[in-house]
Order: sequence, then structure tokens, then C-alpha cells
Amino acid sequence: MGDVFISHSARGDAFAMAVLEKIVKGLRGKTHTPLVDQSGIEPGDEWRPQLVDWLARCDAAVVLLNQAALESHWVRREVNILMWRRALGAPLLVVPVLLDGLTTGAVKQAGLEELRPIQFARTAQGTEPDAESLAGQVLGRFATLPQAATGTDPMSVWLGRLALYLSEAQRQPSVLTEAARALKVEQEYLASVTAQQGGCLFLAHQFLVAPPERMEKAVDVLAPSLQDQTIRRLTNALAATWVNEEAARSALPDPGRQPQEMTLLLNAFSHGTAEQYIRRATCGAIHGFETKTIGSLPMGEDRVGERIRTWEDTVWKEFFDADSPEERMFPSDLDTRTHYLVINELHPLDTEFAEAVNLLHRAFSWLIVLATTGTAAPDDRIRKAFKNAVVLKPLLTAEDEKTAALRSKRLRQLPDRLAGMC
Repeated sequence: MGDVFISHSARGDAFAMAVLEKIVKGLRGKTHTPLVDQSGIEPGDEWRPQLVDWLARCDAAVVLLNQAALESHWVRREVNILMWRRALGAPLLVVPVLLDGLTTGAVKQAGLEELRPIQFARTAQGTEPDAESLAGQVLGRFATLPQAATGTDPMSVWLGRLALYLSEAQRQPSVLTEAARALKVEQEYLASVTAQQGGCLFLAHQFLVAPPERMEKAVDVLAPSLQDQTIRRLTNALAATWVNEEAARSALPDPGRQPQEMTLLLNAFSHGTAEQYIRRATCGAIHGFETKTIGSLPMGEDRVGERIRTWEDTVWKEFFDADSPEERMFPSDLDTRTHYLVINELHPLDTEFAEAVNLLHRAFSWLIVLATTGTAAPDDRIRKAFKNAVVLKPLLTAEDEKTAALRSKRLRQLPDRLAGMC
């Protein structure tokens, strides 16, 4: 038995609603708990606290894809979090369901391409759509859920740490309540925040998608009830949460696959910003992910050669402690770790830069290169010069980056401010 989240946009669609109802009934018959919001969320509405909690803790998910779902901002956000969890190694079963005669091509066009490698439930071509048989396909995937590995993937570990830090404030339930209000948790969910069992974890889940200004206000409320060391750990854990969750998901390789010549392009100036994107993507994982940064600008005539030599030396020295050619060998656990090299040249990217990155990937195909591009994202000509480039979106502005840097500084200084030292 397990908790199964159902993502949908079925309101007003009789067939989609019939499929939804049969899946819900069938899951209950298999002693699973369906987690489904039937009231719907309008485009301008906020995340519902209950939805965030469900997305963070569900054991499996069903994604009903009709035309309305493909056009839904909320379905896209829900899918992003589910696939983010999968990309970080959570044993999360996700079953996408095609309705309305939709094709996988339509799914790709709607920006949900990462669902395509997963086996879809669908009506066979030339067959009349039937809610009963389609629901039966879905329910057949739930004979057994994957063996739970609760708390072992980076997102679960990060959320568990947050809950542990927040538990210091449980002696004063009003503080947790005020922090929840700062996060805009509605009155009807406040009892979940102060519950003895799972209340702090419920609140921790809200930080997963909280806008940064609300996160900062909530931390200000919590901080006087926490020990200095806990404040420092909490603010460090939250420092990168300003990064958009969709951009964070894009910075990870596909679930269960080694990266293949993957390049990330981020329109930022600071290598610190780039590192925060990686921290957000990996939920600050201590194990399994490594990040190194280099900031070089070639000065000679052989700009490609100078870059590739510098970068190769950096990879060997920084990731593998290999100072000399004789020491250059890969460890046996190479495929158990994800490696990021942040390159910050403080110079607009060009085709020579792309050529050098492509050469670097010949030697290290598993290396993820994150290149900062300054204010503007590279144009299509430059982007296509890379073999496998992902532009991290939504794009940043200079003001976004400056605001994030100042917010991170305020978070770091919070213990000293409480002590009246700054």
C-alpha cells in the first residue's frame, strides 16, 4: 500500500473525470491512498500547502494528460517536482496517461518531454476510448509499488534535515504557526503545521517551493527560537531556494542515466550564482555530487587549445587529485557520482568556447559543464554549436542575481544580527 498522487486537469472533461474516478476507486481497492485535488487551481493561484506536501511525500503518481492538462501551468509544475524527485534517485513510480487521442509528440510540444521515456497508458490506435479499460491499464502498474527507500534520496534527506532544524521551535507552537503564515499557509492547514507527528515535516515541505521573500520572512520568525548552530545550518540549507524549481530540475541528468556531453548555459555573472543553481538542483547533497569552478579567459592565439588544456588539467586535479599524467586514472566509483564543472570566463560565449567544451566532453563525456553567459543567454547559433546544451530557464536578470546575493548575505548574517553584532 502507498500514497498515489494524481495530477490532472479533468474539471469540465467528462471522459477525463470518468477515468479519474475509476482510478481513484481502483487504487482504494488495492489499499493504496489516492491523493487527488478535485477543486482545481487557477493560473494566478498559489501553491496549496496540501499539494506541496503530497508531491514531496507520495510513493507514486498518475499524470492524466488531456488537452487542458497540456496547457496547464499547474500540471507542468507538478510534473516538474515529480521528475525532480526521480532525477535525484527517489524510487517513485510515475504513470502518464494519454487522453483525447493525444500523442507523445503533443506531450513534447507542451514542454513535458521528460515524460516521454516512461511507458504511457493509452487507448490503442483505432479503438474507441473506454474509461474502464484505460483505468485498468493504469491500475495494472500498481500491483506492487517500488520498494520504498524513504529518506535516502537527496530531496528527502534535505527535507528531513529542515524538519529536524524546525523541531527546535516545537516548544512554541505559535512560532511555527507564525512561520507558516509568513509562507502564506492558509488557516485551514495551520493545524497540520503544529501537529505532533509530521508537523515540522509538513512545514519543511512548504520551503520546497516558497518564494524567496516569504522564506526569508519565515526564517526571521523562526530564528529567535533556534540555537545559533541550528540557524546557521537552516539558513545554509535554504540559501539556494530562490532558484526556480524548473531550472533546478533542468540542471540534472535524466533519471537513471549517466550524463552524456551535457552543457548547461546560465545567464549569470557570478560563479557563486552558478554554484547555487547546482545546490538547488541537488538539494545540497553532500554525497554523490561534486562541483568545481574555474574562471579562466584565454589570452594567446590558440584560444581553443589553451582552454581545453586548462580545463582538462582542472578536471584531473580538482576531481581526482591527479597532479601529474602518471596519476591520471579514474576511480572505480566514477559512475556513482555526478560531476559539475562551472566555467566562468566573464566574457560572452562564442563558437570557439563551444568547440573547446565539445573537445572537453570527448575526454570526459560524463562531465556536466555549467557555463555562465553574462546578462544575455547565447543566441541559437551559439547554443547549437554545443552537442547537448540546455539553457536554464526562466532567464535571470541582473537585478535577480543581485537580489539573490544580498538575500544570501542577510541569511548568513542572521545569527550575528540576533546577537546585536551587525
